[in-house]
This record gives sequence, structure tokens and C-alpha cells, in this order.
Amino acid sequence: MNFLSLSFLGFGVVVFAVWWALPARFRPWALAAANVYFALSFGLQALAALALITAAGWACGLWMAHGGGRAALAVGVLAGVLPLAGYKYLPALAGRWQALASFADLLMPVGISFFVFKNITYLVAVYKGALPAEKNPLYCFAYTGFFAQLTSGPIQRAESFLPQLKNPPAFDRALALNGCVRLCWGMFLKKCLADHFAAYYNALYQPDHYYSLGIVWSLAAYSLYIYFDFASYSQLSIGVANLLGLRCEENFLSPYLSRSVGEFWRRWHISLSSFLRDYIYIPLGGSRHGVPVLILATMVTFLVSGAWHGAALGFVVWGGLHGVYLLAGRATRPLRENAWALLRQKPGSPVRSAVGWAVTLVLVCFAWIFFFSGDVGQVRLLLSYLARPIPFSVQYLKESFTQLGYTAAVMARLGLFALAAFGVDFAARKDGFGRWAAARRGWVQVLFCYGCVFATLFWGAAGTLQNIYFQF
Repeated sequence: MNFLSLSFLGFGVVVFAVWWALPARFRPWALAAANVYFALSFGLQALAALALITAAGWACGLWMAHGGGRAALAVGVLAGVLPLAGYKYLPALAGRWQALASFADLLMPVGISFFVFKNITYLVAVYKGALPAEKNPLYCFAYTGFFAQLTSGPIQRAESFLPQLKNPPAFDRALALNGCVRLCWGMFLKKCLADHFAAYYNALYQPDHYYSLGIVWSLAAYSLYIYFDFASYSQLSIGVANLLGLRCEENFLSPYLSRSVGEFWRRWHISLSSFLRDYIYIPLGGSRHGVPVLILATMVTFLVSGAWHGAALGFVVWGGLHGVYLLAGRATRPLRENAWALLRQKPGSPVRSAVGWAVTLVLVCFAWIFFFSGDVGQVRLLLSYLARPIPFSVQYLKESFTQLGYTAAVMARLGLFALAAFGVDFAARKDGFGRWAAARRGWVQVLFCYGCVFATLFWGAAGTLQNIYFQF
């Protein structure tokens, strides 16, 4: 059930009406019922996996409350991680057993990566004493299976979200308006930007049919597509939660405006990045136990991040490459500081910021090649064509765009919309879109919504493509 479909609109209206019509003590029951219906829309296997993994987490939480300790935590984590690993990696390991691969693809539960991680945050919170173990499994299911976060996150922490579900807050007009603004903004990002850019990175599939510059433009289009697509889903998800009076943390903080790879990972897919930091990087020792431990913790964390996306080698290389970026950045920091000092450029100076932003953007976009392909052999082919000389002529530039299907009108429209999106990103880069929007006057927020809806109706892509993170 796509967030921008008529079926979800009808479903959402019913959930909103029932949620606010019921007394607070009955709302978790209504939410659990909505979760069941939403999960069933993706097939019985989605609901079965969600229910079983949630039940295992609930039971292990009670076990911990009765002295289970680390054993209960380990069993609860494995009860989610093992099925997740099986669905993601068994088909690849089976190799030539196509029947097994097809069967696993058929039964792959939607959103398993996200609700498994949410279940882990609950177990860790109980283990550390940040939350009491829930006696009523209903609350665990309402949290783990929350329909707005089921298919693509964000991975909202149990300690911040579960108490809101157990004791639903009163209706907050300002929060509801903020939710509407988020929904309109998410719709604009998806329909006017992401789904349009999805049509213009064909050169990454067949690099031998395009100019080298066309491959560069395709990589740029893919980089914009993956950001706008995932950011749009996050805005829609948080907007739905806000309409129910539930508060969520930002999942993106203007990542393409980052001035270092480290800053990029503090701003990109924040719920996953912070999950990996808190549950893998820090337990492995982080930066507290010397350089060898730092290298190990960094590389393991990013390799896990890549492997989480799928069994393809390209994902692992993508994660490992970002780990190398971070380690190289740490190792060269003294040298770079000395170089900037010689040039009399202080931290935060315009020149230094611009150079840091440009270098970071190039490194991040280059790594997307591995994420896109998944096949290292295809990446080699892409890089071989990218290495060809690029002649500097107006005709070559024009043909590079026309090969990809761009027209002057399309380029102008996408350019203006992308500039508008990054203008909002720049304005919201410190506190996030939600706080930035909430700080505007009410009439400005309403006008902003009208502008997003108007642009979507007249220039939005026909149909709605599946969100890219739906597959993870």
C-alpha cells in the first residue's frame, strides 16, 4: 500500500478518525488493528514474520525482567537477525539453486530489516533498564509494527516512541499542521523530483551506449533520485505519525550539504546510522581504545551497513568505501589543517567550506556507483567508460543530455525544483525540516502546502514508483 495511493488515503482517513474518536486507553488497540491490516496488504508472510519476531522480542523482554540477562537479549536478537539474514543471503549463497532463490524472494516479508532493528532497540532498552519489560504484547506490536514505519523506517527507538503509544498525547494543533506540511513536502519530493529523476540514469545500465558525460549526468541523477526518494518517504512517515499526535526524530538533515564524510553520516539516514553507531561501533570499542580498535570498529560497522542492504558484493564495497573515507579523513586531518593554516583559511571560512562540500559530494556520489550496481564487474565497465576523455564543446554537452532523454523544458523544471528543495535543505540544515517548518507563521505553512500540492498536480510524475528502500 503506497503512501501516495488512494487506498492509503482512505485507510489513513479511517485510522485518523478512529484514533481521535476513541479514548486514549483504547488507541493502542486501534493502532494494532491498523498495523495488522496494513501488513496484510503486503501478504500473509509480512504479517506472520512481524507477529513472530515481535512475539519473540516480547517474550525475551519478560525473560530479562525475570533474570534472563544477556542470554535473553542474545536469544531475542538472534530470533530477528537469523530470519533477516536467511531471507537476504540464502538465495545468494544457494547460487545455482534458482528455485530456492525464487521461493525466498516470493516469501520475503516487507519491512523485515526495519522491524527487526526496532525489535532490537526494544530489547536493548529493556536490558539497559531504559524501559520496563512490557507485560502486554499489544504495546510491543503497536510499536514494532507501526504501519507508518513498517516498510522503510525510520527506525524509531523504543525508549522514545513506545511511551507515546502507551499514553497517547492529546491532540496538538501545531503538530498536526506540521504533519500536514511534512506530507505535502514529502509528496512534492517524491512526485516532482524522485520519480522524474528515476527516468534519467539509464546510462548506468548501458554505459557503452552513452557518452562519458552522459554517465556522469546519470550518476548525478541517481544520487538525487535516491536522496529525494528516501527523504520523501521519511517525511511522509513522520507526517502520518504527527497527525496521530506522535513525535519522531528527523531521519535526514540536509546530507548533500555536508562538508565531510563524517558529517554526511550524521545527516544521512540518521536512524540507521545512529543504530549502527550505538549497537556495533561503540560496543566494538569505537575511538576509545587506540588506532587498531578504531580501524576495526569503523570497518566492521560500515561493512555491516553495506551487507544490511543486500547480499550483492557492491553493497559491501559501498559500505567499505565509506569506512575507508572516514579513516582516511582522520589520518589526513593534521596535514589538511596545516595546509589550510598556510592558506590562512580558518574553520568555517567560505573557501574551506566550499572545498569540503565539493570533495564530499564527489566521494559520496562516486560510492553510489557500487550501491547502484551491486555487481563489481558492472562497476568496472562503468569506470572504464568514465575514464574516457570528455571533449569540451557545446555540441557534446547538448548530445550528452539529449541521449538521456532530457529536453530544455524538463531540465529547466527539474533544475528549478531541485534548487527549491536544496534551498529548503539549506534553510533547515541546523534543526531539520520539522522545526524549520514549525517556526514559520501559520499562513506561510498553509501557503507552502498549497505550493507543493499545486506543483504535484501539474508537474508531478504520472503514477508512483515504489520507494527504493522498500526492497531493503
